[in-house]
Amino acid sequence: MQLRATVRRGARLGVLIGVWPAGIVGTLCLMAAFVCLTGGHDGTARTLTSAGGLAVLSFMTLGVAVGTATGLALALAPRDLLTRPALRGLLAALTAGLPVAALSVAALTGDGYTLASYPPSIHFLTWAATLTIAAVAAARSGDIAGYGTGH
Repeated sequence: MQLRATVRRGARLGVLIGVWPAGIVGTLCLMAAFVCLTGGHDGTARTLTSAGGLAVLSFMTLGVAVGTATGLALALAPRDLLTRPALRGLLAALTAGLPVAALSVAALTGDGYTLASYPPSIHFLTWAATLTIAAVAAARSGDIAGYGTGH
């Protein structure tokens, strides 16, 4: 029962991780679609609406997957590791941050592009988002593992 509760708390964290970028990208796509629709560009508006919907679905799926993986890693970790906040946070940060970093690099290096093909602002946004997800997972690792204030 403890395993299921820990994984559920991790998935709940994943929803919080996914909802922020999903909300931002979805809102921006809908606003751009509205502008295109009022300008008479119906095809572009439909394309932006479907792209926004796909982005929202993708971000939410990725967030729940990362949160569930973090919860599962904390549920399967030895008790000695879980009682040490620094090690527990490091495990949660690595479990949440490494897949996001790998996915970011894979997305940026497709179709013959390299990481050097992008301006520094893209690198800043990509790595800031990855580090933020890792930091949030580390900060919430005690609550996920059941060692927080509410458990």
